[in-house]
Amino acid sequence: MAAFRARPAYNRAMTISSPSAQNTIRPLPLSIGLLGMGAVGTLMASHWRQHRVFALPRDQTSAVTLNLYLPENKPAEQTRQWQLPCWQGEPLDWLVVTTKAADTLNALHPWLGGLPQVKNLLLLQNGMGQQQQCADWLAQQQRPLRLWAGISTAGGYRRAANNPQGSEVVYAGTGQTIAGRWAEENPAADDNKDSTPLPPGIEATSDIHHRMREKLAVNAVINPLTAVHRCYNGELISNPLYHSQLQALATEVEALYRQLRWPLPQPLHQRVQQVAQSTATNRSSTLQDILAGRPNELEFICGYLQQQAQRLGHTLPLTTQLMRQLMQA
Repeated sequence: MAAFRARPAYNRAMTISSPSAQNTIRPLPLSIGLLGMGAVGTLMASHWRQHRVFALPRDQTSAVTLNLYLPENKPAEQTRQWQLPCWQGEPLDWLVVTTKAADTLNALHPWLGGLPQVKNLLLLQNGMGQQQQCADWLAQQQRPLRLWAGISTAGGYRRAANNPQGSEVVYAGTGQTIAGRWAEENPAADDNKDSTPLPPGIEATSDIHHRMREKLAVNAVINPLTAVHRCYNGELISNPLYHSQLQALATEVEALYRQLRWPLPQPLHQRVQQVAQSTATNRSSTLQDILAGRPNELEFICGYLQQQAQRLGHTLPLTTQLMRQLMQA
């Protein structure tokens, strides 16, 4: 594959006008690159259709067609299809990565030559560990990007569909998407150098590490249990056996959090039950991956907690047992 070459920067000091109001001055749209065309990437791109959005496909040349199914819309408006051009090195306000956690660096590496054209890099993924790996990699490559981390509770999954692409993403429920600077120390030190807003649908937070740990704790209970039992989230509440396992696993994870001094806003088993109930008809992302024969992200969810526990000399027997069961499945 030929080395990636960035296009020269263009002058963005301009305004655009709306076809419905030719004399109305509107803010300049953001320029956003999207690396990862799965469920999360498709949902995010749907929010950004009024902006300049580019795909970063594996072949580095092809445009990408996205298909989204919106079951709550009127029948004539349920199917949405649009195309993203391939990024050819245009300046980007944001490069948003929605790949699986384990694929982060492998996905970014082919585009290394274009990174000087990127202002902000956002990792919008499940799990933890890959963010610091990416920060270390950027430092090694001498690419001083502003690194952000984000999490989303928006629901979506891919299914087969009668279209040329053979599949579509189903919008399975609203959720919150937040992001914040990843820097461990003084994250706001250089924030005044660039006032670029976050992409639409993403809220800024100053405590992204805390928020990610909260979500990680919930995922560390729901994801392995639903994957082992091949069940919907709600079955962790309705099935007495699964529910008892939920409580035991939540207790184990919460004990580790206390040792790590990672505060949780409420007892973990209560929070997990709330999430499982509110997403009762959803399948966890881990179960979706397993059913589709794809690699899953438990290494960056349960595996990350196992690493933290080992560092403290703490054990996670239930987590270890579930991980072993899934590896043998």
